[in-house]
Amino acid sequence: MKTKKQNESVEKETNKVSEPQAAYETDMNALKLAGIHALISIDNPSILQKAVKTLVKTAGQSAPKPAVDEEEETIGKEEILSAIREGLLEMKERQRTGRKGETLQELIDEL
Repeated sequence: MKTKKQNESVEKETNKVSEPQAAYETDMNALKLAGIHALISIDNPSILQKAVKTLVKTAGQSAPKPAVDEEEETIGKEEILSAIREGLLEMKERQRTGRKGETLQELIDEL
């Protein structure tokens, strides 16, 4: 069983945060939660984007960039190599048969 002195020393070790520091941390956490709540309550995407940009600018940090947009697809190495292979085979076939490829204007018209 611990004596009274041992209990007091344990209490002193666990309560090393000063009262003003604890109050400051509590106020900071409350302020952060209020800011998060304000951002969450914004329903307009353009206003939300402006709010985030302003917040990031005020904080002095750079805005996080999305890794890949949802609409944007990444092409893998194998897909690139197969497209190059197909193009080279098509060029070889054209040289062999003497057939001409499409002109730039024809390619633009297809788009």
